[in-house]
Parts: sequence; C-alpha cells; structure tokens
Amino acid sequence: MKAPVKTTISSGTAVGEGEGATAVKVVSSLSKKMAEPGGLTVAAIERRSHERLLSHKHDAMQSVERAVSELEQRTAGALAEPDPELYRITSQMLDLAGFFDTGPLYDAGYSLCELLDVMQSKGRWSSDAVRVHVRALRMILGDNYQMTPHSASLLEGLRAVL
Repeated sequence: MKAPVKTTISSGTAVGEGEGATAVKVVSSLSKKMAEPGGLTVAAIERRSHERLLSHKHDAMQSVERAVSELEQRTAGALAEPDPELYRITSQMLDLAGFFDTGPLYDAGYSLCELLDVMQSKGRWSSDAVRVHVRALRMILGDNYQMTPHSASLLEGLRAVL
C-alpha cells in the first residue's frame, strides 16, 4: 500500500477544523483494482450471475413443489382453526420462487399470504378460501408456471376471494 497522502488544510476551508488540520487520503487495494484497465463488463457480470442463478432453478422448483404438496396436506382435512404454518410455508415458497420467472405462481402465493394476513388481522377464518388458493397453486404448477388464459382466470378468481 502506498504511503498516505497528507494535505494541510488552510484556515476556514474545513468545517469544524482549525488551522493546520491534516486530512489523510488512504488508497485501498479495492480502489487500486478499480482504477486498473480491463476486467469484466457489467453485461458479462450480469450474464454470469444469471447463468449461476439458473443452475439452482431445478432444485428451487422442487422445493416449491414440496411446499405446495405440504400446503395441500395441511389443508386436506378439517381446518376449524387457522394454521400458522400455512403462512410460513407459503412465504418460504415465495422466497425461492421470487428468484425465478414463475409468473402466476408467485402472484397466487402472494395472494395466499395476503389472504392469511387479512384473516388473521380481522379474526376471521375461511378454510374454503385457503383451499381455493392452494388448489390454484397446484393448477399453476401444472401449467409449468406460465401465464395462460387458465392461470389468468385463476388469478382473477383469487383476487375476488380477497
């Protein structure tokens, strides 16, 4: 590392500093690297990042599938009372789905979280509304996360449930 550059500041040039104050500019290794010519372009960095992210998509989508299956299991029986795990499972699914283009799946999952939030804040519970959302998630999975006329009408129906 280079020796620090010392500058003496004249009276009145630095707020709160008296005459003879010394400013030290430290040159870090990062600033040296950034000043060097060459390296990767932003476009190349974005491309690499996207490729690396896509390498995780298969595993992430399997986790999304497992989350939907767990939601189905939890909503299959009698749901007389709210299940706090439904929100946790759905929000974790959204955490993964949000990294990838999952189109209507993300919107349907977000709608389910919103529904659960509203029901909790109002002290109301509708197992039917929750089941409708979970079934919509399964159907959207069947459409391979694509926005189709079918999934568009599903999302419209979910908005009506809220």
